[in-house]
Amino acid sequence: MSSSISNRWGNLLLTISRCLAVAPAARKEGRFARWIHCLWCLVLLGYVWTGCIWKCIVFDAEMPTIEKLLYLMEFPGNITITGFLVYHAVLNCPYARDVETQIHLLIGRQDFGVAQRLYQKHGKRTRHLLVQTIVFHGACIVVDIVNYDFNWWTTWSSNSVYNLPALMISLGVLQYALAVHLLWLLQSHLCHCLEQLQKRRRPPQGIVNLDARYDRFFASLVDAGGCSSLVLEELRATYTSIDRLHRQLLDKFGLFLLLNFGNSLCSFCEELYMVFNFFERPQWAAGMLLFYRILWLVMHGGRIWVILAVNEQMVEQECQLFLQLNQMEVCGSHLERTINRFLVQLQTSIGQPLLACGVIDLDTLAMGGFIGVLMAIVIFLIQIGLGNKSLMGVALNQSGWIYI
Repeated sequence: MSSSISNRWGNLLLTISRCLAVAPAARKEGRFARWIHCLWCLVLLGYVWTGCIWKCIVFDAEMPTIEKLLYLMEFPGNITITGFLVYHAVLNCPYARDVETQIHLLIGRQDFGVAQRLYQKHGKRTRHLLVQTIVFHGACIVVDIVNYDFNWWTTWSSNSVYNLPALMISLGVLQYALAVHLLWLLQSHLCHCLEQLQKRRRPPQGIVNLDARYDRFFASLVDAGGCSSLVLEELRATYTSIDRLHRQLLDKFGLFLLLNFGNSLCSFCEELYMVFNFFERPQWAAGMLLFYRILWLVMHGGRIWVILAVNEQMVEQECQLFLQLNQMEVCGSHLERTINRFLVQLQTSIGQPLLACGVIDLDTLAMGGFIGVLMAIVIFLIQIGLGNKSLMGVALNQSGWIYI
């Protein structure tokens, strides 16, 4: 399998992830190289943790307590999430590699041409997401440098506290999203195989139907050797493996997804409130800081959307399989039993929602709930800000204060 050529972007992603301590070392590396990788992961994790703890200690901006709490919650969140990623990269690396290895073995069982096509599509998707991630975080670094007027020491410490853990977490999100994308490609191939099977069971278009039951009779001739049932059983076995691997991915990344959702939601609320405050009293001299906050909003919102979208694609593909199976012409009891088993399995899988640690529904329909929580927190922060301004106004000029 020449997947190393067609999926070279995946290898590049793994290399960058290993350099940033969020992916385990390669199996082919020797014991000394793996030991060096583990040591580097622990050193980088300690550096990130030290920067986050130091930022929490020295943070002394004047703001309401609840606002300060929401702002500082990003740092414990970064500490926990990066610790989870490094744990899987160092101490739990056999389990961390196991699911991905099984996915590649499942692809390897397909025809050579099919596997090559799947890897090429996956390589394009990997390139697209990896380039977007690197360019985005590069833009964040540039904006940070300009915002601090090219003060390199301040910029270095700021990027170490904000952009470095943010990039590590983004690479962790990419690892999950791209693994699910490979499973989605396999499911898409199953739909294509089922569509081809339906076409083979129909009479040629040039034949004139002399009887209303001709299509059924032609399909029964095709199924006489049991080929349709055999193909369906193979497709069902492949789907079973896909569904099992998807559940294993959720087990592996469940805590990471849950922590990422909570961290991104709190940070998104705080940054959105900060943007609101800026436009309430615009100070265009600090426009670069506004642009930085907008980038942070895009990053946190993008993480949530990518995770929900890739899982939504899996559910949509399952629904497409379900529809295609229902449209098949049944010509024998054995074929009917095969189709029914496949349908029951699909219905059971679709009926069980994909949950992160059994808490968050990984579906784009859950965006309504996220938006509701987001608006409630932001409105709460706005009310607190307005209340503080009212109290300050009363204290400064109680006699001339006008209540509206």
